[in-house]
Amino acid sequence: MPIVSHRLHLPADIVRHDRTVGLVERILDLHKKLATEQAQHVKTVLQRQVEATNQEIDRLVYELYELTAEEIAVVEG
Repeated sequence: MPIVSHRLHLPADIVRHDRTVGLVERILDLHKKLATEQAQHVKTVLQRQVEATNQEIDRLVYELYELTAEEIAVVEG
């Protein structure tokens, strides 16, 4: 599948881009917190937040590439 070029002149793509950037920043911050956290219950909460954020990033990428349910199933294996 080819890499999708940025179409940042389209409002929906601008929103998708900004949302993706925000989610990437969030996941990086969560990983930093996870690396320094000592309390196991807090680490569990942080890990769940990482997983949820990663799923949201995946969803945005699937939208970007306009993947079908079948294609998503293949990607997620």
